Amino acid sequence: MPLSLSTPIGQLKGIGAKREEALKKGGFATCGDLVFSYPSSYRSGTVYPLSSERVGFFSYFHLTVDTTPVILNLKGRGKTLRYLASDENGTSVQVLHFHQPYLKNQIFTGQSLYFGGVLQEKNGVFYLFSPTRETEKPKEDALIPVYSSAGGLSSKQRAGLLDQVLLSVLPEIPETIPNAILKKFGLIPRARAVYLMHRPVSEQSLAEAKRRFAFEELFRFSVQSSLFSLESAKKRVLALPDSDLSNFYAALPFQLTGAQKRAIDEICADLCGTGEIPPMDRLLQGDVGSGKTMVAAAAAFLVAKNGKSTLFMAPTEILAKQHAHSLSKLFAHFDIPVFLLTGSTTKKEREEIFRHTTGEHPYILVGTHALIEEGTSCGGVLLAITDEQHRFGVRHRNRLGEKGGAIHSLVMSATPIPRSLAMFLHAKSRISVIDELPPGRQSIDTLYVGEDKLPRIYAFLKEQLNSGKQAYMVCPLIEDEENLSPLVSAADQMREVQKELPEVPVALLHGKMKPAEKNRVMEQFVSGETKLLVSTTVIEVGVDVPNATVMCIRCAERFGLSQLHQLRGRVGRGKDKSYCVLISSHSGKSARQRLKKLCDCHDGFELAQFDLKTRGPGEFFGTRQSGFGSDPISEAFSMEMIRDAGEAARMFLERASEEELLPYAGAVRLN
Repeated sequence: MPLSLSTPIGQLKGIGAKREEALKKGGFATCGDLVFSYPSSYRSGTVYPLSSERVGFFSYFHLTVDTTPVILNLKGRGKTLRYLASDENGTSVQVLHFHQPYLKNQIFTGQSLYFGGVLQEKNGVFYLFSPTRETEKPKEDALIPVYSSAGGLSSKQRAGLLDQVLLSVLPEIPETIPNAILKKFGLIPRARAVYLMHRPVSEQSLAEAKRRFAFEELFRFSVQSSLFSLESAKKRVLALPDSDLSNFYAALPFQLTGAQKRAIDEICADLCGTGEIPPMDRLLQGDVGSGKTMVAAAAAFLVAKNGKSTLFMAPTEILAKQHAHSLSKLFAHFDIPVFLLTGSTTKKEREEIFRHTTGEHPYILVGTHALIEEGTSCGGVLLAITDEQHRFGVRHRNRLGEKGGAIHSLVMSATPIPRSLAMFLHAKSRISVIDELPPGRQSIDTLYVGEDKLPRIYAFLKEQLNSGKQAYMVCPLIEDEENLSPLVSAADQMREVQKELPEVPVALLHGKMKPAEKNRVMEQFVSGETKLLVSTTVIEVGVDVPNATVMCIRCAERFGLSQLHQLRGRVGRGKDKSYCVLISSHSGKSARQRLKKLCDCHDGFELAQFDLKTRGPGEFFGTRQSGFGSDPISEAFSMEMIRDAGEAARMFLERASEEELLPYAGAVRLN
């Protein structure tokens, strides 16, 4: 029986009942699932000597096993096989195979093999974690596809299954883009693109395949967004009749910037008027500290003034409390109650809150994910506000909009995630940009340095702290008990700081601490009792300490631009000059590019556009937040392609029948 896209994967050679069940759980039930899951990356077959220049890159190394493999029981890693190997130059590397103790009977002292893996280095020692092993030298000019593990299958095993399937199913792969559009924009057919993604014959052929699928994703989005816009345009809600904000402005203890007032005017234009209007769908973008919260407060005031309520969702309890506190002080003048709902809210407190939020009096309910949990009771809601929108998933934001009948949506971010940026740019949804900082905000000098500069960094920290300032040091890990990760953990950093700056009051903060302990640590830092806070990204949002002037980020290459921009925004909040130090010795070109971009740019919107270019926009009508379904495809994305896909969508919609539009039906709320 010939293989087809719908053939159960269990019918392939080498797939038993157990493996079939495991593959099904991993999302691979049919041959089609296998064929339409593309490689995560591609590797050259070049063999390199061991050296620091290869750290962070996948490489092949010709190594000889020097020591007898031993089995270790490592916490969190299970049984791990470890041995030493060396290259022709005598350079050694520690090789560890996690959860593979059975390899002890396959690896012998004196054995010479070609190892493939990402070389890591820590304290001058090279490491290879679970590398591949080959007896034959890889082809130097080959483009070798690399697949993520699924159902216990290695990349090599997945490639073997594709050998059985690929050529058989190519004729039945459906084309999703009309021929006229393929010709106009120089795209290759879908079946050929699928083949080249798995079996590229050259860099050029792979680029053509990536471009085809990047365009396909944008074309699909363009059609769906156009249909969604047409559907949304049919919806109507009564405009708010009272647009007077003079009392709100009079209650503020400071003057708003021109950019803040402009954003408020744009929101008023969306919400107010006569008769029926379409729902507001607006992105409020502005750098950290630019005053987005006050703009959101004005929107909430306008809604309350017209007898309706607002939900305000923040990603962390710290930030939610901060918003609730500042809004309560402001709205106390107007008899508009502000409530706070988080995971820490007691049952009795929740019942009291819901007693008010199910009545007719307008209110503002601030909270975390607790706002969208089952059992949360609220009514009369007209506006849903999402702060730091990059920290929430698509479903979270959709569910917030559904709570209490919210019609209008306002999302706020210092750095919009690529998906949202592409969505708003292309669909021409409304954007309000706050492009000026309030008086007194300081610019932040951003520096990118290697690990070898740590002595100078500690000297600089000592100087700043001795002058009465405070500082943060952020790490990607909480702790590394087995000392195997090449990353710097917060626990290690804490010990290092105590050694280098013994006289400095220092504290450790991370997400695994109990809420009461976290609050205690933060209160001590806010009060100035603690001078240096060593932390994970738990302080990314919601920490406002004007006396903090230095942000140091270890292994900075491991953070996204959005995170780095947010972390940088934790300093520069007072009157003193502030600094952000990105510490990384990663030699990857992409990592260096990103970190240098952050040094040169303080505009969150520009950073988002750069992220969009380098990472791809994500799955527009689904839940994936980056990539085009396969990370390598994002390399083909460009702003020009957004425009071309939009033109292609218009061509298609002008001629499409109802039957041709069916695959594009069912789009969800965009933000």
